[in-house]
Amino acid sequence: MILRSSIFLGMFFLLALPAMVKAQSNSSPYSIVGLGNIENSAFDRYTGMANAGLALSDSRYVNNGNAASLPKLANHVFTFELAVRSSIVDYTGGGLSTINPNQKPPSPTVDIAFRRMAIATKITNKWGFSLGLEPYSTANYDYTANKLVQGNNAQIVLGEYHGSGGINRFYLGNGYQITRNTSLGINSSILFGSLQQVETLVSPDAQAVLATTTSVFLSGAYFDFSLQTKKRLNHHWISTYGISFSPQTTLRSSYDVVVTDGSTDTLKSDPTVNDRFTIPAQLKLGIALIKDDKYTFTINAEQQNWSDIRGNAFIPVGGASYKLIDNNKISIGFQKSNRLKNVYGIEYERSFFQLGLYGGNTYLQVSGLPVTDFGATLGFGKNSKKSGLGYYIALEAGRKGNWNSAILSENYLNINLILSYADHWFKGKKYY
Repeated sequence: MILRSSIFLGMFFLLALPAMVKAQSNSSPYSIVGLGNIENSAFDRYTGMANAGLALSDSRYVNNGNAASLPKLANHVFTFELAVRSSIVDYTGGGLSTINPNQKPPSPTVDIAFRRMAIATKITNKWGFSLGLEPYSTANYDYTANKLVQGNNAQIVLGEYHGSGGINRFYLGNGYQITRNTSLGINSSILFGSLQQVETLVSPDAQAVLATTTSVFLSGAYFDFSLQTKKRLNHHWISTYGISFSPQTTLRSSYDVVVTDGSTDTLKSDPTVNDRFTIPAQLKLGIALIKDDKYTFTINAEQQNWSDIRGNAFIPVGGASYKLIDNNKISIGFQKSNRLKNVYGIEYERSFFQLGLYGGNTYLQVSGLPVTDFGATLGFGKNSKKSGLGYYIALEAGRKGNWNSAILSENYLNINLILSYADHWFKGKKYY
């Protein structure tokens, strides 16, 4: 009965809850370039530590950033996790204005959406397994701009641009413990999704409308190889280390362009064109110090060489005022864990509190200046004493843009809620 209820609950997590989440639209002007905004959050237990969890593992929660942590999960236990994020974004700088002077500047936007679902368990004492779905990148933007239309009667028309879509990541994670203190892992993923842009050109007299819809479909395999190891320094302190590497990946891409007169009449429809888009290699390193299983201090560093990537007419990676550059990020985190003993005399984690700071360059440069992303995080989690339920709330407050007021900046507050449920495969005592 316990196994059956666990499976049913897992199916509910994977199918029912995401359908109940209603999403609005958060406009992000920088998502027009490349694959959109690449997701930096792992939406796991370490979000409140600025996502600096590469060197960490847990017996209950899944470390989404390092598959080598999976062998540390508790034996004979299924873990289900669901993450939802609400984002509030405000915009400053960049000569923020509208075409119509009678319109007010854009107000803060609010978005709430499902972000991750995962199942994990131990296959053997040394082999851990996970299965999950999460976003890899998202694109959503709306803006207007004047455009010069070439021809016999060259004229400036008003252009309206709307972009949407994103790339999803479905992954299988496997981790195996090769020695007492060291384990290896691999996340085998499929990236899939689409990006769409609608360009609407309106003549000065508003008598003619030309709408061009460009759809880009992408898919391909993506791999992440990882390692975790630890060393006891003395009676109180343990040091842990993590590393992950994702090799360069090529996605298959196809494009479809449809031109209409603003109604249902199609003026032109190009056939699908097959092409490719490359994601560069990525390297991440992490170190953590843990005192008495209560206090944790950790730091992560990562880099990805986007400057070597070449785009095309359908996926722009460079223009007159922007281009892709190598991105990098440093994250530091702190955690205090409150550990108690249950009625069986087994120690368990009742709650935990987290803090974090992060900063670095994104993969975009505008007007010769890098678009940076700096912020702070706060997290709190609590596990039920009598059941396998747990919840976790993490806040991320930051600024994406540049301190130069000529560059548009996005000031954001992310509220992450992660629900967790752990249950045993078989009947017997539960040690939560």
